[in-house]
Amino acid sequence: MRNILVLEDNKDINKVITNLLTKAGYKVFSTFNAFDALEVFKQNKIECILTDLMLPIMSGEEFIQEIRKESNVHIIIISAKTTNPDKLEGLKKGADDYLFKPFLEDEVLIKIENLFIKKDYQENIKTFNDKEVVFVEGKPELVLSNKVVSLTTVEYQMVRLLIQENNKVITRDQFMDVLYAFGDEVFDRVIDVHIRNIRKKIKKVYNKEIIKTVYGLGYSFIGDLDE
Repeated sequence: MRNILVLEDNKDINKVITNLLTKAGYKVFSTFNAFDALEVFKQNKIECILTDLMLPIMSGEEFIQEIRKESNVHIIIISAKTTNPDKLEGLKKGADDYLFKPFLEDEVLIKIENLFIKKDYQENIKTFNDKEVVFVEGKPELVLSNKVVSLTTVEYQMVRLLIQENNKVITRDQFMDVLYAFGDEVFDRVIDVHIRNIRKKIKKVYNKEIIKTVYGLGYSFIGDLDE
């Protein structure tokens, strides 16, 4: 269950949003001022914030700036400030999206779902060498210089292991554990054959070495992980 923080000083609107999100399966933390919201945020693993802008004591803009000092959590503004300059200013302060009041309930849910889809994708993707090399968790392929290299199930698991331990040596015993899981015959020669096949596929579209042989030990993935 994902945790969402709602910051809205209007009790009726707060209740509408809270009920909407609760029915959609989210755990909702409802607050009415920025100070309480900051405290809730510090004490819980919040994955998305819905905030008004016109708030007592501390404005929504100030609240967003405080959050952005320590977190990249998703923030959606829901505000009665409904001009395009208002929207642009809110986005400049660090919000990910902006909804005008009155809002459509389905639109709120769609905005949240889209942000979570984006978040999940970003968490599952790793890029190397200035995005020349792209690996997405769960997809049996490598993307090299925008060209897709398809991998077999075993090849994918081996590449996945190499990438997870980027620039570290993966021993033959570690690879054997992967092959055992797929019922493959397990001995050094089989590992070498799989690595050779992976390298052949890579070489067809990419001219840099990314799988290095560490003689007597195993193999390592060599790539500069992008920030």
